[in-house]
Amino acid sequence: MRKDSSLIWSLIPASLFALFLSVGYGLTLPPSLVAGEAGLPTVRFVQSGQTATSWTLYVAQEKRLFQKNGIFVEVIIIRGGVNTARAVISNTIPIGRINPDYIIDAIEKGAQVKIIEGTMGKIPYYVMARPEIKSGADLKGKTLGVDSLSGGTTLMIREILEKAYNLKQNDYKLLVVGTSPDRYAALKGGAVHATFMGPPFNFRAEKEGFTKLTTFHEHLGPVQFVIEFAHQDYIKSHRADVVAFVKSMIQGSRWLYDLKNKEEALAIHMKVLKSNRATAEQDYKFMVEEFKPWPADGSVSKPAIAKTMDLRVKAGKYEGKKIPSYAEYIDFSIVEEAKKQLGIK
Repeated sequence: MRKDSSLIWSLIPASLFALFLSVGYGLTLPPSLVAGEAGLPTVRFVQSGQTATSWTLYVAQEKRLFQKNGIFVEVIIIRGGVNTARAVISNTIPIGRINPDYIIDAIEKGAQVKIIEGTMGKIPYYVMARPEIKSGADLKGKTLGVDSLSGGTTLMIREILEKAYNLKQNDYKLLVVGTSPDRYAALKGGAVHATFMGPPFNFRAEKEGFTKLTTFHEHLGPVQFVIEFAHQDYIKSHRADVVAFVKSMIQGSRWLYDLKNKEEALAIHMKVLKSNRATAEQDYKFMVEEFKPWPADGSVSKPAIAKTMDLRVKAGKYEGKKIPSYAEYIDFSIVEEAKKQLGIK
């Protein structure tokens, strides 16, 4: 018997699991859930929300890179990092995207999943606060919006508040409110005094008069923000499809970084995220031209994942235990095979 802490999820048929999540956890299913694309195997993929951080995915979809590589990808949204992780851990949805801390935790508890791609090796989050909050020191006794009580971004914000403002864990409260769009709404609605968010919500909050306190990158440097992960059973039984998925994502990143594609990239942003041109251009300038968080070859950044492990150690995850190597959580062979097919060294 597997040691999965979520064993019960693996016993639920995929259709019932999807129905359960759609009622209880905000699952969003596309109209083409069953149909797929004639003649191509369907690869189901889950993420927790729609933001500019998934721009390379949108490129792969809109440019039909997945189809050109022999698969049809069905993107499913499940709100909440824990629920996103569970969907793949249970092998209900074979591939997902999430902060690596969730997956490292799951693997250490026996989950049969592996990291297969380093989606973002830098984190584009701003720490934003209510207008009356003028500095980080003002957060003492206040409430911060987070996406979980113990996930990777929560470890990061704790590190930043301690390093930048000498705030300890008992100096502030945490409130779980969800992903960047939810955290933006919670800040604007007054449910929290401060939170963190990425494009376009960080820029939107700035324009609306909220206080930009600092950025994650300023204090953390490279840190593995997002990874793609897959169930090991699926990797074994559908390896060619998994490689095709990662290959398409690498192509999406490289296409997005090619500045001659700017106009089409902006059009994709506006179509998928329902943004206006000004917002798309702002995100493009920051994410594509300046910050460049997506690896051009799909690799997990060694310095970034090492920082992830450092934060886990600092959070007391391995007290009295041997600190594992990050390599234990990653299947490097998928990216290597995709790179080989693309002629990338």
